[in-house]
Amino acid sequence: MQAMKSRAVRILVLAALAGCSSQSPGGGTGGAGAGTGGSGTGGAATGGSGTGGAGTGGAATGGSATGGSGTGGAGTGGSATGGSGTGGASTGGAAGSAAGSGGHAGGQGGAAGAPGVGGASSACPHKLCEDFESGTVGGVPTGWTALAGYGSSTGVGLANDAAHGGSMSLKSNSSTTGQGRVEKALSSLGATATKHWGRIFYKLATPVVKPTSGVLHITFVALQGTTENRVVDTVEMTNGTHQWIYNVPDDSCCTGSDYNWSFDGSWHCAEWYVDLSTKSYRFFTDGAEVTQIGFTGNSNAKMSSWTALGVGEIFYQQPPSTLVMWFDDLAINDSQIGCQ
Repeated sequence: MQAMKSRAVRILVLAALAGCSSQSPGGGTGGAGAGTGGSGTGGAATGGSGTGGAGTGGAATGGSATGGSGTGGAGTGGSATGGSGTGGASTGGAAGSAAGSGGHAGGQGGAAGAPGVGGASSACPHKLCEDFESGTVGGVPTGWTALAGYGSSTGVGLANDAAHGGSMSLKSNSSTTGQGRVEKALSSLGATATKHWGRIFYKLATPVVKPTSGVLHITFVALQGTTENRVVDTVEMTNGTHQWIYNVPDDSCCTGSDYNWSFDGSWHCAEWYVDLSTKSYRFFTDGAEVTQIGFTGNSNAKMSSWTALGVGEIFYQQPPSTLVMWFDDLAINDSQIGCQ
């Protein structure tokens, strides 16, 4: 999957990339550049000895919601102390089995039976979580708005034909340059909007589309401010290998990595770090840092106060066929999130 490019190839690609700005008005082209729901904890149900139902099914906590105390709670569902109890499930029951959206059932009660009334609710352990499970298939995710491109194609919406977690994801499906994406306002994040860690999972359909000549520059995730800062960004060559880059629309920044990666039709994890105050950027792919494209104190990065996050494929050279991608399990936080 990893193939080092030759010095001659690097020169060829950089020359091709420098021409990206002619693809979109106002320099809106490409260039060089890159929630997990809370785990529920099953409550400890304390009951008397004997069979036919434990005496008291104690309070159970599932995800971030606390179920009320119930009577006759089953021993399955929390860690039962005292009698084993074979009675019915408690009212207000053990919510340990219901994990938060995108999360995993945790604690002693992870394998509980039917939760009682007042079961678990989802909880986001980060400053922003998006699992793309809310909205209508084909439509814009709930809480997001359309982000127009410079082309005529939209080609983005919720889909249920692939997902990293849950049953839906965000799907981009286009063969037209400058296609639209979706964006999420960052105003609710406060200071985190301008200094944060981000993470997203992505997947390309196979057979993976490759350019027949030159390169194919594809942006996955971008922060929207005075200019667009492309924080998850790639350039693919005709042999199918690609590099990671940080990029701005006029291609004035920045250094790209070697062409050491290839798209393979599997889910992969991309992470970024940005700090507006220090003009800093870092990028990780599947947990490994791509140090070639990181920087600190780089004014050419054109970082500004970010107001929104754009997600969805947008490319700046015409691909030979329709390029399909899915995105899922997006998160933003003050500390590194990781790919778990």
